[in-house]
Amino acid sequence: MANHTRIWPTKRIIASMAAFVAVTLAISSPYAPPAVAGTTAASITTYSGQATFYQASAGTTTNGNCSFAQLPSNKYYVALGPKEYAAGARCGSYLWVTGPKGSVRVVVMDQCPECGTNHLDLSKEAFARIADVKDGLVPITWRTLKDPTVPAMSFRFKDGSSQWWFALQVFDHGNQLRSLEVKVNGAWKKASRVNYGYWIYQPGAGPGPYQVRITDVFNHQVTVSNIKMQPMVVQKTTARLYPAK
Repeated sequence: MANHTRIWPTKRIIASMAAFVAVTLAISSPYAPPAVAGTTAASITTYSGQATFYQASAGTTTNGNCSFAQLPSNKYYVALGPKEYAAGARCGSYLWVTGPKGSVRVVVMDQCPECGTNHLDLSKEAFARIADVKDGLVPITWRTLKDPTVPAMSFRFKDGSSQWWFALQVFDHGNQLRSLEVKVNGAWKKASRVNYGYWIYQPGAGPGPYQVRITDVFNHQVTVSNIKMQPMVVQKTTARLYPAK
């Protein structure tokens, strides 16, 4: 099994503890873990919290704890604390974040180990859409976006994948995923999600090409065929979990 190396951001900016306390006291809503991170029906509740910002280093093949192939072109991404990150369950899903100056749509790309519940660590570009960068830490509200506009889905096998170790990543699925299954000898087999953005089925699914079935937390489902065993190659498709807007 290939090892995963966390690509740490070159700079993570967290405001002083005094500022953190001041902002926390200013937020009246209690912190509650979002139900969307679990395996039950997704929640679109609006939560109150705080935001800081950081800048992720651009890797050539792996970006953020979710292992994106590249940074989003608009650089609107977010790192979540361990509870919201939910061991990678939120990777690739989208949030709508509102701050003192406006709102922004961000994709979940990373984990912020030091962030508490409802503390979002936005990219600098995203933070600038909702607040003055000089403020460093601001009160926000945020919610999950259902059926966000995204391109057709793409897939990528992890380096080290083979007919004996199936490790597949899904891009541009839009909503949080609930499950990924691969057809093996005519039967659907559930892959297990890992916290760095891949779905793994052990002891492998054969040499391929593969047929996979993907289901999101809103019960959208799509079956995609002819995915080839080509590690670290992004394979584009026309498949979508829900109709394009």
